[in-house]
Amino acid sequence: MRFALIHNARSRKNRRGGSVFATEAKALLGENFVPSDSREGMTEHVHYLCRQGVRTIAIDGGDGTISAALTAIARAYPADRLPDIAVIASGNTNLIAGDIGFGLREMEAINRLQQGAAMRSSTRTPICLSWPDTDRKPVLGLFGGCTGYARAVRTAHSPAVVRFAPHDLAVGFTLFSTVVSLLFRKSRKSWLEGEPLRVETSGHAYDGNSFMFLSTGLSRLSHGIWPFWDAEPNVEGLRYLDVSAYPENLARATAALLCGRAPRWLRRHPDYVSGRTDDMMLETRSDFVLDGEVFTPSESGRIRLERGPAFRFLHA
Repeated sequence: MRFALIHNARSRKNRRGGSVFATEAKALLGENFVPSDSREGMTEHVHYLCRQGVRTIAIDGGDGTISAALTAIARAYPADRLPDIAVIASGNTNLIAGDIGFGLREMEAINRLQQGAAMRSSTRTPICLSWPDTDRKPVLGLFGGCTGYARAVRTAHSPAVVRFAPHDLAVGFTLFSTVVSLLFRKSRKSWLEGEPLRVETSGHAYDGNSFMFLSTGLSRLSHGIWPFWDAEPNVEGLRYLDVSAYPENLARATAALLCGRAPRWLRRHPDYVSGRTDDMMLETRSDFVLDGEVFTPSESGRIRLERGPAFRFLHA
């Protein structure tokens, strides 16, 4: 099998392992070894891989590396000839790998890919995030959100939390930290009142203050957490959840979603809206966080979330 490796030397597990693996992989792959030093450099190198006919790309890093790599691949490869992807978990946050990870690391993963034997696979369609009123280029990712989620991520990424909390619990910690913040009078009101958010999807639009907005192209999160449900059967597309400001029964709802359950009362409650869509437009002054990277709003505040191209992910 002719394959390439996008390698993030700064990821947590790669820093711990030193440079031995990178040296061995680069010696084996040559020009097909791609350092993830910058988005621009990665995209240029991925264009080279496309011209060389590389049909499988392994991504060695965390969620941010995977997001940047999928964006580069979508820009370089034709949509009908996307390469197979092998996600090698080695980052600070490995939420994506928990759903579609390759299952092996370092030279064990490289050797397995080199054998070229048939492997299991699954398909996922990332979120395509864009800013319609600007010249900013779209980016791909698999888990994101705004309003309260962006605020909670800033808390979760603070030095005190980063030092003591495992990063693969980031989403669970984010949901939990919002509830904890409500225990303190000083922060309760600012959290509960949320931020203005207008949502347009499938011919339906609504606006108001949002406590938290989430979206994903994944089918599973770490530790059984699943804050989504399908409002309509047999509908495909990106999953999303919007929790309105001052939501009723928030502690009860959070406890259920942290356990991957959506009881009937939650599905019917107007403060909690979840479903699937291929295309939605948001209007907000909130940052949007996609796979850990924070994107500031445009002047108009308009953000578009679309169902991105379908990628096939390999599993050892």
